[in-house]
Amino acid sequence: MNGSFYHTGNHCRCDLANEAQLCDLYRDHAQSTDGLWTGPVPVTEWRKHFLPPTSNVATRHVDFTSVPRENGQAKFGDCIRESGLCKTIFPRAAHDVHGKDHVGDMYHSLDFTLLSQDLAMDHSSRRTRDELLSSTLAFGALTSDDFDPCAFGDGKPDTDRAASMRGRLAATVQAIAANSHRMAVYAFVLMPELGRLTRFDHTGVVYSELFAWRTSGDLAEFLVSFDDMSAAERGCDMSVAPIAPDSEEVLRAKEILARCDTLPPGVKKSAVIPPNHQGYLSLMHVYDDEAEKFHRVVVHRAISSAECFTGRATRGFYGVDLDDEGVVYAKDTWRIQTSSTEPEAATYKRLGKKDIPRLAGFYLGGDVPLNTPTMSSPSPQTKAAVVYQTTDCTYDIVTTHPEYSRSGDAPGKKMRLYVHHRLLFKHIGRPLRAFKSTRQLCIALLDAIEAHGKACESAQVLHRDISGGNILIDKDGRGMLIDWDMCVWLENKNEVERVGQKIGTWRFISAHLLQGSKPRQHLLCDDLESFVHVLFYHVFRFRPIRPDAPERKKLLAGLHDVFDLALPAGQSDVVGSLDKPKVLLGDGPFSSEFVAEHVKPLALSALMNDVRQAFAPLYKSKPLVDLAGRDLHPEMAQQYRDELATCQQRLQSSNYVASRFRHWLHHYHMPEYPELDWLPDDCAVDQYQTCAPNRGEILDNSRSSRKRMSDTEGETTPAAKARRLSADKNASAGASARSRRGR
Repeated sequence: MNGSFYHTGNHCRCDLANEAQLCDLYRDHAQSTDGLWTGPVPVTEWRKHFLPPTSNVATRHVDFTSVPRENGQAKFGDCIRESGLCKTIFPRAAHDVHGKDHVGDMYHSLDFTLLSQDLAMDHSSRRTRDELLSSTLAFGALTSDDFDPCAFGDGKPDTDRAASMRGRLAATVQAIAANSHRMAVYAFVLMPELGRLTRFDHTGVVYSELFAWRTSGDLAEFLVSFDDMSAAERGCDMSVAPIAPDSEEVLRAKEILARCDTLPPGVKKSAVIPPNHQGYLSLMHVYDDEAEKFHRVVVHRAISSAECFTGRATRGFYGVDLDDEGVVYAKDTWRIQTSSTEPEAATYKRLGKKDIPRLAGFYLGGDVPLNTPTMSSPSPQTKAAVVYQTTDCTYDIVTTHPEYSRSGDAPGKKMRLYVHHRLLFKHIGRPLRAFKSTRQLCIALLDAIEAHGKACESAQVLHRDISGGNILIDKDGRGMLIDWDMCVWLENKNEVERVGQKIGTWRFISAHLLQGSKPRQHLLCDDLESFVHVLFYHVFRFRPIRPDAPERKKLLAGLHDVFDLALPAGQSDVVGSLDKPKVLLGDGPFSSEFVAEHVKPLALSALMNDVRQAFAPLYKSKPLVDLAGRDLHPEMAQQYRDELATCQQRLQSSNYVASRFRHWLHHYHMPEYPELDWLPDDCAVDQYQTCAPNRGEILDNSRSSRKRMSDTEGETTPAAKARRLSADKNASAGASARSRRGR
């Protein structure tokens, strides 16, 4: 995808433009939304489905003939502003200013924006940069015909430029949502004569047919309707309200924060609420459907966010719970509405009843009511029925109107119904990759293994997404196992026995599940193997070896080949690297010899070899037999069977793997050789900080580090972000769709 949207002559070229990074970002987002574009929908039907009727019909004609065919952003903004179409919002040409994505740490420029507040389009304004994205209610892109994002829907060839525009729209939507609180985002694309309307939510994107925006009145109709819409109809999340820095809620939150002593090292109080912040903060309402009550949580900005708006779009916040009077972690996500898995809040409540240790201290949460303002008012006159925030608006049009094709369909990609879900936790942790010593890393892993084992045995819950991102280190240096949204309750036999699923985070999924040659269900041993992959990945990525040694290049290549590589298999599947099972056999890039030479201290090296040997029999080749099926080497065959039986027996619970960690952490001690014991300060040092990898290869934000959906019938992509699965990995969405239609 070599085409760039930035072809207009009046685009700002200052240092904040970061065009090269944005091109990579657009490529990623174009791939993320493959298979999620539905249309073309006739404009009247699109408007009927997504816009409320309006009685304001007198001012819908606008003379757009004065807008140049190129570089017309400023003139277009003037036309809209002077037309009087927008009376409650602020239309602005924003092509010469930059909005900061405070979560992604990038800057975005919008050709045109509809703002919730009047911001000066001043390139040097810090306020405009900080608040442009969070204040954007909808936006537009002015471009040339070859950047039509959905031309493939009209049977035209798909191009890199078209895919780049799809990526730009999706990336801008994500930046807006990451810096505000949105259920959906509206956008439009205007080419010299024709335009399209689009609406993004977590299910996908619905786009209109082409219309003559200069003469038809369709664009003016959209702007008038959007101006008449309520905040909720515009896609704003009404369970979160802006609050002034001098409000009673913020002052109370600062008092609670001042006396807090629960934050782990590396997490400062200023990360919760900046002490001198002069802008608005947010009051988040979190509902518990069992307790039928709300808690009010003051938050600043998301401290983490999924990379794509479509899908789960999980975000994390530090906040202050005014009702519980504590500093908390809030998880905001969109769960799949499915019978195969339970809501994460229900799982945490189940685990809590069994006193499962080393969790994050969940205490309240559930689905987010659509009518939160009514339900959470201090004295509602009548008890309102609970209606939850979902993506049914898009899901309905996709499922009930087959005439609107899912153009750009990616093989195996499914459009789903999502429900907004929010949870509160008492314990705040730092990432596993921020370990202070390798001993602390292994202690955190042991804690997570023990929590996992107790959950499986006592609560009958299998996690199914063991990853580096789902194990945190608390303020005392102990581990916490989090993110149970992919788990299965073991009495759910239909889900437990489903075969062929690649559930979890690609980088850490067991080698057997990634190979897929003999599909089977996801087992306890797969989760236990994932702990081994987490250990190996974190040791080799975050503990340095000789920086100038040839082995360093081998290490970097090995990390990619073992953990990140995804190979196409057939029309709609991908499989993992053959090097991954080799790791467990003491071979391949991270052989036993490589570990012995480069991993220090000896206790860590011995632990790594010990735990991988626990899984080696699962991946050893079966002994040879003759044509009659008799063993050619009976003694070797018997040894193979004995080792496999012992291995399978050990992996029926987490006890054996946990015992190996305990041995090398607590029972191993050689006072006569102190240099072989655990070190107090061999902390994490990211080996990729100095070697500048290509975006999307081996970074933590690569698609290999992302989750696989749990509702995965027919899905085979290595992450929540869709990869292109055609033989040509650069094939565009439209090309993929047309190749399917031609079969």
